[in-house]
Amino acid sequence: MQKLLVIRFSALGDIAMTVPVVASLCRQYPAIEVTMLTSRMGEKIYRAVLADVPNLRVKGIDVKRDYHGIGGLNRLYHELKAEGFDAVADLHDVLRTKWLNLRFSLHRTPKARIDKGRADKKALVAHKRHEQLKTSIERYREVFAQLGLPVTLDYEPQPLASDVTLAATHNIGIAPFAQHRGKIYPKEQMLRVIDLLLSRVADLHIYLLGGPDEQAELDAWAERNPSRITNTAGRQTLADDLRLMSCLDCIISMDSANMHMASLVGCRAVSIWGATDVRAGFFGYRQRLEDAVSLPLECRPCSIYGNKPCKFGDYRCMTGISPEMVVERVLV
Repeated sequence: MQKLLVIRFSALGDIAMTVPVVASLCRQYPAIEVTMLTSRMGEKIYRAVLADVPNLRVKGIDVKRDYHGIGGLNRLYHELKAEGFDAVADLHDVLRTKWLNLRFSLHRTPKARIDKGRADKKALVAHKRHEQLKTSIERYREVFAQLGLPVTLDYEPQPLASDVTLAATHNIGIAPFAQHRGKIYPKEQMLRVIDLLLSRVADLHIYLLGGPDEQAELDAWAERNPSRITNTAGRQTLADDLRLMSCLDCIISMDSANMHMASLVGCRAVSIWGATDVRAGFFGYRQRLEDAVSLPLECRPCSIYGNKPCKFGDYRCMTGISPEMVVERVLV
């Protein structure tokens, strides 16, 4: 095999979890040219973290906009086919990649796709299974093994070269948002976490992390103590966020992409888990399980992705986590 196509379009956290596996693959098979087909944001992660991998090529596209519908996917297939890939590793297994796989199969290109373990995850949410499921990273490794490319994980998270000047002796990042409500720690409780940290740790500065849509709200958070809180949301690139995380003592995150981004650069992440659970397999690479803060409720987990409304209406899995619990975990 000389040329391998690897595909993962979304979500950002899942793309970040491909990095340790793809980096290890490239290192262990230097004669194979690996092309990572991903989203534009995924491309930014790869270029920030794996810029110096000689046999890795990253192709970031907006598949929904630039390759819309069957016609767009067929055009994408022909573009990819022209590159002469010897095999395809589908780390996504959604309708778009299934169609691409079908087209490659018709031309006898070997392929392998991820087994997402949907039945196991459904059983976990139904509380019929209680043990740790395979992680996404293990599932990615299995895809390459199907192609005759067993991968040993040897990716070592490293801080990125950075000219970041930190504001204090101790520096903590807080990424308070996630895609779904079941993954978000309540605002007033997170503000209390901030107040407790600032009162208990001398010479501490807090950096708020988020996207452009969250800039205004996080500006208001920072204005509560502007000399000790900086809002970076909407003011930094994704690469800037990674460089900042490289320098922090730790970040406080949800079950979100920020946890996985921190993992890539060796930043400790204290993560808060509500509707979702680490046992589903989405925990940060080389993070410590004891840094995952959650409550032992009978109703948890109720969702794999955090998108299911709380059946009680009060999101007790999040509201029941006291700010003191979070702070104690950070300061342990």
